[in-house]
Amino acid sequence: MRLPEPDIESIEAALASLTETDGRDLTIPPVTSGVTSFCAEGALLQFVVTWARRYPRATTAVFSGLVGDTETFEVNLKKELGLPYVVAAWVLANRLYDSNNRVLKRREAKGFADFLDAMDNFEFHSTHETVETRANLMCVQGSKREFIRPFYEQVKTSWRVKPEGDVRVVIQDILAQLAGSWPAKYLREVADPLAHLVRELVENSDWWARADHRGVEYDKGIRAVTLRLRDIDDANMHMFAAGNTHIHSYLLHHLTTHPRVRKDAHPSSHAGLVRNLSFIELTMVDSGPGLARRWLASRPENKRSVDMLSEISLAEEEEAVIECFKKWRTTSGNSLRGVGLFSVASLLRKRHGFLRLRTGRLAFLFGTQSAISDIETQLKRYDLTDDYIKLRDGTHVFLQDKIMVFFLRPWAEAELGAVEGTSYSILLPV
Repeated sequence: MRLPEPDIESIEAALASLTETDGRDLTIPPVTSGVTSFCAEGALLQFVVTWARRYPRATTAVFSGLVGDTETFEVNLKKELGLPYVVAAWVLANRLYDSNNRVLKRREAKGFADFLDAMDNFEFHSTHETVETRANLMCVQGSKREFIRPFYEQVKTSWRVKPEGDVRVVIQDILAQLAGSWPAKYLREVADPLAHLVRELVENSDWWARADHRGVEYDKGIRAVTLRLRDIDDANMHMFAAGNTHIHSYLLHHLTTHPRVRKDAHPSSHAGLVRNLSFIELTMVDSGPGLARRWLASRPENKRSVDMLSEISLAEEEEAVIECFKKWRTTSGNSLRGVGLFSVASLLRKRHGFLRLRTGRLAFLFGTQSAISDIETQLKRYDLTDDYIKLRDGTHVFLQDKIMVFFLRPWAEAELGAVEGTSYSILLPV
């Protein structure tokens, strides 16, 4: 099978087909300079992880843009390894081939080591060789550098996630390299919420994504945090939405209402002014067991180990995922934890963010103005004495002092194909 096109609908269709076809061979097309739509990068990485976990010890990745015995091989490979989903295929596949069916060796990926060196040295603009304004922060489980070093500190013989203040310094450094024209005050203003989001998601994955639902550490795995800075305007918005109504609605609303919207002169072939607004896309993907299986196996009471999601109903899986977002819910045994995902979601509401969450057979969204208005209207018919309500349309609403803090609305009506790991794709207008 071929890696799907970089849009949500194509990726979801390919995930559904994994259960219907023998897809042990995956063709990775050449990296192009085209636009990767919002939320698709995390979905592509998660697709590769799911493919590799679906066929353990039997997967073959064919890199159709590489020819191994040429002078340009290392240069071309390095360009491709600037995209996390290509790294995932390179690391997780059992066998690697070039376009001429020549066997490739993992040690040939010297360029990826250069990217890791750049990450460790805080040279975030050099963690890829794409044309995008981005930073890749990745780690490969089972390797010598299996932690995203800028976010970790070593205490004796173990590694742990740095305090939020230290993570904030890292995020400020990343933003300074991505947005060199921003004044220092604005860098700090944007870095504060991003640092909180990043730290909570990294710590969450550190707790739960390095081992399977039985607590056995994976031999191989991958975790990735990427940040992209993109300028969106009336002319290119459709490319970043890629036909998805949720993303299009969110972008259009902020291009219409956000106070930082700029009105620039349109190219000479068009008349009038065009609205322009920058967005940070934060993507966090892990190759762990997913939210539902880890919650069921580790919840305070009635622990249950689920090998395959088909062993439980979709309703039970959904209930488990929602429990992960309720305040003070924790499976870590640490009474100080239990606000991580809740705080991530509530911060998104304050910063007018957008979220796509994908785990197991479920996908949820947060952040479109149409959904917010609809939910607020529906809530008028409910008794708001509880801190959680499930609406008739399947939307999960989380409240505090009778006020909606955030929500998770089903991404689609149809049941989705099961994925491995958890993917968070977050948009923030800046």
